[in-house]
Amino acid sequence: MKKRITILIKAEIIRHARERASEEDRHLADLIQDAIVSYLSGKTPNLRKREDAYQLFCERPIRLSKKQFEEILRTVWPSMVAPA
Repeated sequence: MKKRITILIKAEIIRHARERASEEDRHLADLIQDAIVSYLSGKTPNLRKREDAYQLFCERPIRLSKKQFEEILRTVWPSMVAPA
């Protein structure tokens, strides 16, 4: 059962969401619901971890050890890298 809600979201975010929904030939509500379900399931990496990984990569893009590179991948795409 679906329930109607009213929320406030920045216009720029709505614009991007509508574009993505259109590209995927989906309803905006379905796209938003999938995003919320993904967030609540823990499938999205922690924002702070993503920022730390990005900062490390930008500071030392060539000098990353294999371990550091795998940690970045594990942070961003946990299902793509074997556990440490």
